[in-house]
Amino acid sequence: MIPGMNLLAVAMGAIASETVTWRQYAGRTKNALGQWVTTYAAPQQIAGSWQAVQRDQYAELGLDMAKFYFNFYTPRALAGVADGRAPDQIDHGGRRYSVHGVVPWSGIDGWNHAVCVDIGAVPND
Repeated sequence: MIPGMNLLAVAMGAIASETVTWRQYAGRTKNALGQWVTTYAAPQQIAGSWQAVQRDQYAELGLDMAKFYFNFYTPRALAGVADGRAPDQIDHGGRRYSVHGVVPWSGIDGWNHAVCVDIGAVPND
């Protein structure tokens, strides 16, 4: 791979990208009961490549075998769980996913790799 080549843009020109709904972490606020709740920015439609993590890679990656994980490659700056913040969320195919971790290739090649974990059906808000 050649740094700066933006391999994701090349791949998305050859294969169809998918559109998902991104819910970016916005902070924490207190609700009417005085409890802290996580808030998210207005949902946005973003494009990228959505691919299942192969089950035989779970142990190597330290992933929980009882859960389902997907890779999402996108030019958007997604963020996973970190000190002082909750992870962004992705809605895809009627399911909601938490961004487990991100490999930020954006500074080199213009895209990011997010590992997302299934957290359940998209609620009827």
